[in-house]
Amino acid sequence: MNIRTPIFLFALYASALGCRDSGNKKEGGVAGADIYHTVSIDGNYRLDLPNFMTGTTGLNEEASLQYQSLLKEAYLLVIDEPKADFEEVYRVLEQYDDELSVLQNYRDARLQILSRTTEINNKSEPQSLRINGLDAETVELDAIVNGMDNEIAYFLTFVEGEDNVYMIMAWTLKDKKIEHKKTFKTIAESFELID
Repeated sequence: MNIRTPIFLFALYASALGCRDSGNKKEGGVAGADIYHTVSIDGNYRLDLPNFMTGTTGLNEEASLQYQSLLKEAYLLVIDEPKADFEEVYRVLEQYDDELSVLQNYRDARLQILSRTTEINNKSEPQSLRINGLDAETVELDAIVNGMDNEIAYFLTFVEGEDNVYMIMAWTLKDKKIEHKKTFKTIAESFELID
């Protein structure tokens, strides 16, 4: 099994910024007053997403969910992996830390992968929380993506399910970080496994 690497995600993001469509219809409303709808993925999990974001397939081929708003420069994807496969691969690579939980190992692995294509300038300490009964952690970071001029603000949420681990990755331009923070938090905290 290969560990999924969202490398080309950033190149596609850069090209998307270059071809923004100013003719798009007006989206959303006042920040924090967005209207949401629930999206279910493969009978596995569901999330509440703002109506101003639309589905896409161009952010990362490994993602099980991809949404964006070119007009608002807001992007979101979810990557999920079987916990057993993740742990097995990282143990073989001798990069699994038995002092940490599966969730913490997954968080560290994903941050390491992200650091290969970005220069991380600012990173928050991981914050533990429960999302609909599941252990989760959030990390915010600002980074320069290789080949891009603008700094990007990332909102990462890692969730441990019964069988899988999930990374909810939302991002925008750093100067839109405050504008989108509440929306990205609402999305992440709506994550729920489907029984």
